[in-house]
Amino acid sequence: MPPLTLNRLVVLSITSFVILIVLLGTFVPEARNVVPSIGSAKEKACIGGACWTAGSNSYVSRLSDFRQSISKLYDSIKHSITSKDYVDAYGDEFTLQHGVIWEKPLGSKVLIIDMDTRSPDGKNEVFGADKLNWETATGEGSGGMLSASFMNHFLYAQIHGYEYKFVKSQPLEDLHNTWIKPIVLEQFLADYQFVVFIDADATIHHLEIPLEWLFSRWGIGHNTSAAMPIDTRQRLNGDENASCDSKGRITLNTGFVVMQNLPTTFEMLKAWKECPTDERYKDCSYWKKHWSHEQRAFSEYIRYDFNATGEEIIIPCDDAMGYPTLKKDHPHILSDCRGQFVRHHTVDKSMTKSSADMAMLQNLAQIMQSAFKEHEDGSGIKEKHCGMLKGLWGGDC
Repeated sequence: MPPLTLNRLVVLSITSFVILIVLLGTFVPEARNVVPSIGSAKEKACIGGACWTAGSNSYVSRLSDFRQSISKLYDSIKHSITSKDYVDAYGDEFTLQHGVIWEKPLGSKVLIIDMDTRSPDGKNEVFGADKLNWETATGEGSGGMLSASFMNHFLYAQIHGYEYKFVKSQPLEDLHNTWIKPIVLEQFLADYQFVVFIDADATIHHLEIPLEWLFSRWGIGHNTSAAMPIDTRQRLNGDENASCDSKGRITLNTGFVVMQNLPTTFEMLKAWKECPTDERYKDCSYWKKHWSHEQRAFSEYIRYDFNATGEEIIIPCDDAMGYPTLKKDHPHILSDCRGQFVRHHTVDKSMTKSSADMAMLQNLAQIMQSAFKEHEDGSGIKEKHCGMLKGLWGGDC
């Protein structure tokens, strides 16, 4: 990690104090217009009746300045892409079981995308007309949840130089709204090496860890088309296999999706989005509106058609599903998945904000700790007997 100079310490302290204000000022103006888009984004695109245009040049300039400031702020704690392990604040160690796969930053080759038919533009929400009061904002309701998660995802993208977009789609006809996932993913993948979708009730827990390190940990290589986490097992109406497909295998969860720009990936996405037509997969239309919609369709059909064993596209449940108290607080949850890297609040959705809070505050605490330790000798004074206070007491020195 690069050392902190005194000038950087001053900038660090100021930036820590105003990070939320700056984040809002950069994030809101263009995101409210559906997609804050830069770089290689298409000038215009339409999905399910919703259309958007690329962001303005002035937005690109403001975002570039903001990204540089955030990147410098995180320099002292940003985790190395090639590090063999990671130790969190609790002392828990996580290793790269597959070794280092990605040795260089992917930067703008990665798109982090939020997509929803809802938009957090109400009172005290991130796209709202008034200044956001973070202290009184809650994770209650869709707007509060989306505000917290979108800001978490946007900040993460800026830290590591990834691109970010929010796609607000119109509600789909004759399909549950979550079926926009394969449609949107296919639309944008052609312009990037990776597109990563993160659900509105999910947050990145360790903002300092780059996706490249996580890809290596999960075994996502240069020929991996898709990756998703294994779902949490749950008991519904007495059925302990409610989270399993018709073959008895636990489903994959589409709340965190990694897609790589490969020919097979586009074939997969086409098959996935067309699944409800029943032309290729008989009875897939059942999942048009029945839970768990596009998620179950992927696990029921797509993963077998494009990957015979399914092992290549599985992210561990403990890494990208759940949160520490999920199993303890909800007896019907059978898996103790704690969301070590991606916190997915499938049950307690209002906790999305508290997870976003903790991710940011933990990082700021680490940054300030690094700064204080770096300058301890220059700013710390350790008083000893017979020092500057020796006149306050008698006795020989």
